[in-house]
Formats: sequence, C-alpha cells, structure tokens
Amino acid sequence: MRQAAAEGDARAQYAIALRYAQGQNTSQNFTEAACWLERAAGAGLAPAQYRLAVMYERGQGVTKDLGRARSWYQAAAEKGNVKAMHNLAVSSSGREDGGADYALAFKWYGEAASYGLADSQFNLGILAEHGLGTPKNLTEAYKWFALAASSGDQEAAKRRELLKLQLAPASLAEAERSVDAWIAKEAAPEANEVLEPQEWADASPATNVSLVTRAQGLLNKLGYGVGTPDGLMGARTREAIKSFERQNGLEETGQVTIPLVTKLERLTS
Repeated sequence: MRQAAAEGDARAQYAIALRYAQGQNTSQNFTEAACWLERAAGAGLAPAQYRLAVMYERGQGVTKDLGRARSWYQAAAEKGNVKAMHNLAVSSSGREDGGADYALAFKWYGEAASYGLADSQFNLGILAEHGLGTPKNLTEAYKWFALAASSGDQEAAKRRELLKLQLAPASLAEAERSVDAWIAKEAAPEANEVLEPQEWADASPATNVSLVTRAQGLLNKLGYGVGTPDGLMGARTREAIKSFERQNGLEETGQVTIPLVTKLERLTS
C-alpha cells in the first residue's frame, strides 16, 4: 500500500489517509490524513475530495476554510459523490457570509435526492414548500417529504401529513402517483467508495523504506548529498534533513514525514 501511494496510486493515498484519520494501525493524526487526502484529491479521486472538504469545513488537520471546503465539495459532487452533493447544497443554503444561494442549493439537493439520500429529499421538500430557490410547489414538496418519510424520517412524515390537509384531492393524487413511480438512480461506485485490495487490509501507514528512499532521492536532487538512496535512516540522511529544514525555516526534526516529502517534491517539480 505504501509503495503504491509513493508511486502515485490515489486509492493507496486515500487508504493511508483513512488510517491516519481513524487511528487504524497507527496513532490518529489528522494532519497526516489531510496531507494524503490532498494528494488523492488532487489526482481526481472523488471520495478523497469529499473527505478533504469535510476536513476543511471542520478545521481538522488543516486551517478551517469554508471556501476550500465548498470547492472540494463541488469537485466531488460533479464527479457523482452523493454526500458531496448534499454538503454542497447545505453550504450554499447556509453560508456564513450571508450570501445564501437557494437556487444552487435546490440544484444539488435535487441531485442528491435523486439517488435516494433522505436528508436531501427532506431539505428539497422544505425549499419547494417555501419557494426558496424554486417556485413554491406543495405537490412537489409532498412528494419529497413522502419519499424521505419512507426512509424513516419522522419529521418528514409529519410535514407530509400537514401538506396532505392543504392539497386539493387532484393534487394529492398526482403527488401520490409521483411517489409510487419514483425510482432512485444508482450512484457511480467509483465516485462514492474506494475498494481496497485484500493485501492492504492490515497495512500500516507508518513511514517505511520506500518513503525514506524517496526523500533521499529528492534531497540529492536539491544538493543535500546523502549518497545512494537505500531507505535507511542513517546519520547522513538525518543531517541532510535537518540542514534542509533549517534552511527552509522549518522545525529541525531530522525525520522523514509526509509534509517533508511533499515540500521536497514541490521544490523539485
């Protein structure tokens, strides 16, 4: 897994990120998780883009940045990640800067609702009921509340029953037909989940020989002579790292870390 990640496999990078985020086979480390998610997300992996957006929204492992969160949610949503669609809609309808965009929220709630996400169906019903981002339509609102209720949403069931009292018989019949005929779309698996090879099941994300070798090669390119890359953390490698850290205003640790390798890669690209 680690070797695949070092060679640019976005699935492996995502798998490592999850292990750091969840503390699986290693100590929980949101900073490392975010670093690996940046790599996988940058490579276009939608589940990584979604999870990175969540970290930016919460300020986990990164400085909280709602603008970046929205950007990553949108990137993932456009690839078909259903949870990203919902969160992008939430972000659009409840922006902290006061610039709520209900039309955009309606669009993305609609996309997520079409895949059967009950929370989006409920929120879509709210928008349709009150005419936010779309013309007011109680028949449509009833439909979405009814669908959310069928997934166990009790508040949606209450709102469905209230609307039932307001709709004319013909409109209610139309809404019921829409509910009966509705079929959820099938979400693209590759945009919503990452299947790991069985051999990665017990893999640890901890630093290994391949990452040290990578760091040694990059240090050599930048003129910090460490000799032939061998994956071993000898004194020469540690001193080279400290020298690099010192000259770049970083804390001197002499350790190979993901942020270190990322910075080395940026300087040599």
